[in-house]
Amino acid sequence: MRSDRAEKLRVVFFGTSGFALPSLDALARAHDLQAVVTQPDRPAGRGLKERQSPVKARALSLGLDVLTPDRLDAGFVERIAALRPALLACISYGNILPASLLGIDGMTPLNVHPSPLPEYRGASPIQAALRDGRTATGVTIIWMSAKMDAGDIALQREIAIGSDDDYGALHDRLAAVGARLLVEATGMLARGELPRERQDEARATYTRPIGKDDVRIATSSTARAIVDLVRSASPSPGAWLMHDGKRLKVLQARVEPAGAGAFAADGPGIAAADGFVRFLRVVPEGKPAMSGADFVRSTARRE
Repeated sequence: MRSDRAEKLRVVFFGTSGFALPSLDALARAHDLQAVVTQPDRPAGRGLKERQSPVKARALSLGLDVLTPDRLDAGFVERIAALRPALLACISYGNILPASLLGIDGMTPLNVHPSPLPEYRGASPIQAALRDGRTATGVTIIWMSAKMDAGDIALQREIAIGSDDDYGALHDRLAAVGARLLVEATGMLARGELPRERQDEARATYTRPIGKDDVRIATSSTARAIVDLVRSASPSPGAWLMHDGKRLKVLQARVEPAGAGAFAADGPGIAAADGFVRFLRVVPEGKPAMSGADFVRSTARRE
């Protein structure tokens, strides 16, 4: 019988956003993290002060060694190779890893991707599943390859999407499931039992980074499509439209029958191509988030 210590792997962790935090915590408990690699500090907020990535902040709190390279060049690859990792775990790092890094001798590179690959490869799979009105999505652990999100599938889990799920809620649930699945995969890897199945390229679909215009609400869309767009962009960046010459972000909405009034006690609304959409939580330009009811009351006071 093997001891717990014998099953631990030497790991280098690549991650940047909050999605990677549950996986970082899980691997820190289960294995020997030799280094955590994340994006350099970036200006953020109104004052554009340098801000650490969520992964850097968590890694430092755990007492882990943190690397923030500007480039993943040959010198950096040599530095990682010198750590003699058995596993490279990459979760929401933000840059494509070079083949020279993925090919370090004796190391297996695994990635956690929040979609049922080969569907929804790319930068915004969670948002895309919500925007498309899907009732289920998934998390996939892949053996990393040089082509983005195209590596062989190791493990995969389907995750139901609730009718009230928005991006924030689904993001957090997928991150937690991904962490558990990654630990399961590392245990199988340590025993030499990790599966490897090629993706079906004929089924591959792709997503891209989301721009401001991608989340603009169009009244020519169906009511269901508008609500799904709102869900996909809440709480950030927020679906939006112009209202009285100012931008109004919408964080929560529901479908109503055609002919519903533009203002109701629980929020404003708009006519869609096939019905009506009520806005239940909004962010007026220059103001904090508020309920649709509070927005209606504030509008009535101004009038």
